[in-house]
Order: sequence, then structure tokens, then C-alpha cells
Amino acid sequence: MYELHVISDGIMPLFEFAGLAAGIHPYVTAIHLREKRSTALEIWTGVQRMLDQGVPPGKITINDRLDVAWACGVGGIHLANHSLPLEALTRLPGSFRIGRSVHEVEEAGRCAAAGADYLFFGHIYASRSKPGLAPRGLAMLREVVAASRAPVIAIGGIGTEHIDEVLEHGAQGIAVISHVLRADKPVNAAKVLAHRLEEANFRKGR
Repeated sequence: MYELHVISDGIMPLFEFAGLAAGIHPYVTAIHLREKRSTALEIWTGVQRMLDQGVPPGKITINDRLDVAWACGVGGIHLANHSLPLEALTRLPGSFRIGRSVHEVEEAGRCAAAGADYLFFGHIYASRSKPGLAPRGLAMLREVVAASRAPVIAIGGIGTEHIDEVLEHGAQGIAVISHVLRADKPVNAAKVLAHRLEEANFRKGR
């Protein structure tokens, strides 16, 4: 099944993001809290707000902060290249789904072999969160997919119009920030993305 991940931007207040998460969670695979400037307590409080508003803990992923993820009992932890090594997390008891962001083909193969459950790769297209940086593009996405035995989720500048081509290049889903968070109607934006992925799943299964 193709996946849809929605990621916080570190700008929207966490109490506001919690309300957004409550509306979109039926349509997404995972909701990521990527809060580089927030304290552990602030992230923990944000997770509690999400849980209080009915977001299933299994759909919540914490970026980088293993301590917060463990304390909150959420479903996922997502790592960057500055995070703890994958090998350290895969030895831990529990059932975290462990993701890792990668930017190179060799890195993708290495992280998949180390036990990542999925990889984020990007940015695929020009992205407002990466101003001035050239996108890595679809050709490199295909190379990363070929090098990885873990599913690869495409990220970076992705909108509804890009879904078919990233899937055709081997991605097992998409991750978005602005396309949902900055939409006039975020829940509707998430619904449309989910519907397009469901259509792709149907075509794949025929």
C-alpha cells in the first residue's frame, strides 16, 4: 500500500498542529512531529494534545527525539543523519517503526541494510523548505529505490500533480509539509492526496 506522511514545519504552533492532525489522521499513514527548535517537554505536550484529540498513537512519529517517542508510546521514530545510529535503535525492545532520511544512493543502501523500516528521500522537486537548493530529481529517486531493500518515500515539493510520476519511479509513497499545512483546507488537501494514492493502489493491484 502506498503511504502518505504529513510533517510538521516547526513554525505552526503545536496546539494548532494538533488540531490539524485530528482532522487529517483518517487519511494518512503517519503524522510526523519534526520540531527542531522545540524542547522535549514542548514536543511531549504537543503529542498529548494530539492524543487527547483522538489521533491514534500508532500514527504519530517523532523526529530525532527517542526519549519523547518512548515516553509518549507513539508508533514511530524518524532519524536524520545527525541522530542516533540505526543499529542502536534496532537493538531496543519495543515496536517502533524506524524511518531514516537519506540524500545519497550509497547512504540509502547502508541505512536499509542497518534495519530502517522505510526511508525518506528528497528533495525531489524545488521546495520552499529548501530554498536555493537544486532538487535531486526523479532519476536519483529511481537509483535510491534500486539500492534500498526498504520502502522509499519521496519528499520535497510534492503535490497532487506529482504523485503518478514519483510512484512510477519506484517510491512507495509521499511525504508532504506545505501541500497540507499551507492549504486553505488542510483536511481536503489530505483527502485528495489519499484518494490519488488509493487510485494508484487499485491500478497496481489489478
